[in-house]
Amino acid sequence: MRLKKDSSEQKLRGAYYTPLQLADAMVELFASQNNLYPKFVLNECNAVSTDTMHRIKFNDGVDPENVLLAYYNSISFAFTEICGRSYGGGVLEILPGEMGNILLPKVERIDPALRDKLLRLITQTSSLESLKRSLTELQDENLQHLTTSLNIEKLQRVAKLMEDNLKNDSEEFWQTTVFKENQWVLAQIFACPCTIFADKAYVGGKGINNSGGNLCDFIYQNSLSQNVALIEIKTPCTELIGNQYRGTYSFSYDLSGAVNQVLNYRDKLTKEYYSLCHQGSEPFEVLSPKCVVIIGKMASLTPGQVVAFENFRNSLGNVLILTFDELYQRIVDLISVLSESPAQEQNSIEQNDNADELPF
Repeated sequence: MRLKKDSSEQKLRGAYYTPLQLADAMVELFASQNNLYPKFVLNECNAVSTDTMHRIKFNDGVDPENVLLAYYNSISFAFTEICGRSYGGGVLEILPGEMGNILLPKVERIDPALRDKLLRLITQTSSLESLKRSLTELQDENLQHLTTSLNIEKLQRVAKLMEDNLKNDSEEFWQTTVFKENQWVLAQIFACPCTIFADKAYVGGKGINNSGGNLCDFIYQNSLSQNVALIEIKTPCTELIGNQYRGTYSFSYDLSGAVNQVLNYRDKLTKEYYSLCHQGSEPFEVLSPKCVVIIGKMASLTPGQVVAFENFRNSLGNVLILTFDELYQRIVDLISVLSESPAQEQNSIEQNDNADELPF
């Protein structure tokens, strides 16, 4: 079929391009088929190509160089492999509709000079080893800035995920999508270095007929002492307070049940420690293990209910009760700390020093 300038003259279908549209779409290029790794090209010379390259046009306000830098990481490469398909000889092909499923870290707050240097390192190094050698030549402050930016982006994504789902009543969502995929979130509860040891972990309690076993949502382990902590997850929608009782409040069925549930896990695990430790491949200790219950929202309580709730949970010696919005606030506070620039920190120190000289 001959392509005519006026698409209305086509009998079977309209023109699928015009020279003006083609040139306008040639902003950035992404290789549709790749060998060693995907190729993402900043098209600064207005080049044109065949369908061997996908043409990408960014929305207003998006910096193409930030996107290019954000793409070259192991996570985005992995998503490219998952979303695309492989052919003989190791050729990877990805289609335009599949590119929208590739996840990128959001890189915004980065010094342009550092970004340019990193892009040169990526594009001009001939191997992974040479890239590693080049990265070691970066100044410590630049590496720290890059690492901080990536960590802040990770924290912000999880904070938004939690904030958007504070009305989500699915235990499975919170256990799997939030806490299992972001194990560091629950580690914020503890003052010592802890990592996940097991999820849906059997802690004992089966009878002779193989029934009645107890499964704890998460077991975290101190990476130095190997001691464990047991964590029970409810939802932000779980009620914390029951009925009013003689000037104060009783506690909900779910809260009292969750506390006794995790204490029961602790009792079973302690009694069957030697059997479970012998059966498992990873060593662990059960030394007066800490119990944690994550449940409900503090924001749902009245001032009087907050008083009753605080009195109750602070009287528990072996169980820490934490609400979902409190855990969310810890992440927000961590973002605020990491977001402070060195200049802000120095200014804060100077202000504190000057405050000591004031008479009030």
